Amino acid sequence: MAQSNIKSLSDIPSDNLAYLEVLDLRGSDIHNLDGLSKFYWHNLKSLQLDLNTIERITAEDLEPLHGMVGMNLSLKANNIIYVEPGAFQSMTFGSIDFSGCLGKLNISVLLKGLDGVKTGKLNLGLYETDPKSHISNIALQSFCNISVTDVNFQLQHFSDLNNRTFHCLEGLQKLDLTRSHLHLLPSNLSGLSTLSHLVLNENSFWDVCHINARNFPILTHLSMSSNLERLNFSSRCLENLGSLEKLDLSLSKVNPIGPCCNDQLFGLGKLKFLNLSYGSPMFWDVQPFNVTPQLEHLDCSHSRYTLNDSSPFNNLQNLRSLNLSWTNSNLTNVQLFKGLKTLQHLGLKGVAVQDGVFTQTELFNHIPDLETLILSACRITAIKEDLFKELTHLKKIDVSSNQLLKFSISPFYSLKFLQLNFANNSITMVDVKDVVDLGIESTVDLSYNPLICNCSNYEFIKWVEDNDIKVRHITETTCNGTGTRIIDVHLQCKFSVNMPLYAIILVAVVIVFGIICIFFLIRTIRKRYASYREL
Repeated sequence: MAQSNIKSLSDIPSDNLAYLEVLDLRGSDIHNLDGLSKFYWHNLKSLQLDLNTIERITAEDLEPLHGMVGMNLSLKANNIIYVEPGAFQSMTFGSIDFSGCLGKLNISVLLKGLDGVKTGKLNLGLYETDPKSHISNIALQSFCNISVTDVNFQLQHFSDLNNRTFHCLEGLQKLDLTRSHLHLLPSNLSGLSTLSHLVLNENSFWDVCHINARNFPILTHLSMSSNLERLNFSSRCLENLGSLEKLDLSLSKVNPIGPCCNDQLFGLGKLKFLNLSYGSPMFWDVQPFNVTPQLEHLDCSHSRYTLNDSSPFNNLQNLRSLNLSWTNSNLTNVQLFKGLKTLQHLGLKGVAVQDGVFTQTELFNHIPDLETLILSACRITAIKEDLFKELTHLKKIDVSSNQLLKFSISPFYSLKFLQLNFANNSITMVDVKDVVDLGIESTVDLSYNPLICNCSNYEFIKWVEDNDIKVRHITETTCNGTGTRIIDVHLQCKFSVNMPLYAIILVAVVIVFGIICIFFLIRTIRKRYASYREL
């Protein structure tokens, strides 16, 4: 019922809604919460009242929801001006969303209205178009009477941030401070010792050290993505985070102070996910990730690094995903992936192949379990015939946006479960023998190639018509020059429609052989008659 013309909850017929689980009234014109008593709430899991014109919330309005446990309530982007103190007293929710509701409502009034509530998640964030909102330490005292495990303060301002600001949030597990105009966290924060997830995206920190990691002894997830300043990463900043499993410093121009990255990552022995993408130029240690041997996912894309060893990942025995896209990685270094025996996904998009011809078979000998390989936009003009033969588990290969002139299956071990992406190359002809053995679950993408659509390419065009389920982006697979979709091409060729090429060749051979036999037979008969004439 989203975006309906309903102006009141009382207008909704509720006789047949006894088993209702989701009530979606987003974008309607509801002014208040009168009428909630009409509904049977025993099975309701989600009540969505976003983008209405609700201005007031009272304890009487919410009385019908008492007794409900775990319901998700969303009131985002309403012009609320008043919430009765204690209106949510003794109620238990899965989540409550008040994001975008603080244009006219002081957050201290809202928090007093939430006094006594218990909820899993509480969203108090703002939107770009909302007026600035400042949260004082006095207002945050209300959290002493609110039970919550996940709070979002996106785009909020903290008037007087100090060691006591969050002391009433004891028990909190996740805190989102995205774009909260922060450049430093106090050195001895109280109340956040139980925090496991901390999001500090789009702030203005000068150094990772400035979060004062000792405030968060059991933190497992830390994100400082899209920092607005170049983010320095000094030595041993995070050594107190011995339980950290995920660290995201992407899009922050992260700048390790000194050789990277053992000093900076010291103490993070349990780290499994590390994102350093879009970083500043780095000089790597001999084994830059020696102190994080449990890494499973590593993203260094859109960065430049200087190697001090030919095998920088040699100790990462558990790594399953590696993204080196748009880096200065040297693919002629056949030892680059040494030690990555469990690697399943490898991204090399935008990494230039020297001279355009990819021949380094030995490069992939170290990663036998690889399932996904991204080689798009690598300036590849040709691929060695047996290049990927050792990759017996390969399921997806992307060589799109290169300069390949030929489509070939010879580099691959098997075609049974393979997703082939050859889109946006310079391929004009496709030998039908290269696609006819594609397995039932295999696909090929040849979109945005200048394919020839005449009788010389007839067999492939016919195969596409009969196997369209195996052709990805088939509507973008078109003929060179005309833009006609290949599935719309109807050719009138001289040879029989049902006669394959090898049959035509066989017939030609038989005819030639017959002519030769007749020639020798005539010659033999003439010799015999010539001998009779002599007698």
